[in-house]
Amino acid sequence: MALIKLIFSSFAQAITSLFFIGIVMVAYLYIQRNARLEESWLGVLRNPVSTQLADVVLYGMLVGLMASILIVLIGIAIDYNAILFIWPLALFLMLFNQRYICFSYAGGIVSLVSLLTGWPKIDVSSLIALVGVLHLMESLLIILDGYKDSLPVWTEHKMFKPVGAYLMQKMWPIPLVVLVVPEASTSLAPGGAVAMPDWWPLFKPQTMSQVFALIPIVAVLGYGDIAITQLPKERARESGFWLGVYSTAILIMAVVSSRIYWVKYLAAVSTPLFHELFIILSKREQLRGKPAFTVPWKGLRVLEVIPEGPAQRMGIQPGDILLKLNGRDINSEDMVEEVLSQCGGFIWVDVERKGKAMTLEYRDYQKGIDNLGIVFVPRNTGKYFRIDEQKGLIFRLWKGRRHNLKEAQEK
Repeated sequence: MALIKLIFSSFAQAITSLFFIGIVMVAYLYIQRNARLEESWLGVLRNPVSTQLADVVLYGMLVGLMASILIVLIGIAIDYNAILFIWPLALFLMLFNQRYICFSYAGGIVSLVSLLTGWPKIDVSSLIALVGVLHLMESLLIILDGYKDSLPVWTEHKMFKPVGAYLMQKMWPIPLVVLVVPEASTSLAPGGAVAMPDWWPLFKPQTMSQVFALIPIVAVLGYGDIAITQLPKERARESGFWLGVYSTAILIMAVVSSRIYWVKYLAAVSTPLFHELFIILSKREQLRGKPAFTVPWKGLRVLEVIPEGPAQRMGIQPGDILLKLNGRDINSEDMVEEVLSQCGGFIWVDVERKGKAMTLEYRDYQKGIDNLGIVFVPRNTGKYFRIDEQKGLIFRLWKGRRHNLKEAQEK
């Protein structure tokens, strides 16, 4: 019980720290940018920015608390030096590509440098285990929250054009409590002493110190994906499952490496390498697989249903094909608008869902019906979402400089 009290006390320090508040502000700006993108595509913001922010902060705190308890109870003791090196390196790597802020890259690099040069002196096994725990929590976040507020867009595909897709972008601030081996000169907040079992900690520090401290830190977990062959929820579940497999493999390597020295090298190289491979294969699967939201030969394919709109109240779902509206064939959004202008407050729709036909009705004589509240996969469009990496500041500055030089040469 005393240990749990210490964990909660340190966790309270993490969520009230200026660093956590700063990361929450970064998440707010990230959500705001996504909101502007949503308004440019849909013309409406389905979920307020404040609600989205509260959602990611709440999930981040919940998962951060779970990870903290797991880290301390298992006994993943991190060298204090490791904390000091990983965060600056992660922020530096983010300048090249936003997804490089992930600790798997910084953790792998710091571990490999330490093994090859002896500096900085850190416990590689514990650091890799920390990365494994964070990614295990990330897999849980992706399954629970990764699919929410996904943005429906349409893009080009080698098999069909256009096709409907969902852009999934999330950033979770994660307050954490980690177990550290403090430096002799490090001043830490006073706390209580707790007796632990003989096997604890599972990852023995190289210094064999009998003194450990709980310190609050902040991590950032991000998820960027696009669903073309599946609905967002199905895509998030699949991605979360395979990330969980990756996390479990990393944790196993960390445990083995704490007993067999050469496995430390394997773990340090595998952590960023397999993470990158996971992302590449995941993206390739979506780009080369069969799209789920293609333009039908007849009717209009539903890509997204706007909350609280007539379509949602009727029970229309993404993937449905609207064949007829008030008995008239519809093959374009202009035809839908034409029928709605004459509907008189009552509509019925002939729908095809997974090969089955059904008729749905809706009436609103008081306000009338001037919009179904549906985002369709367009038959013809000159606007496509370009699936591209979210390059970091350095790449954007370099690209802008090259563009300016090219314009100067042309003049």
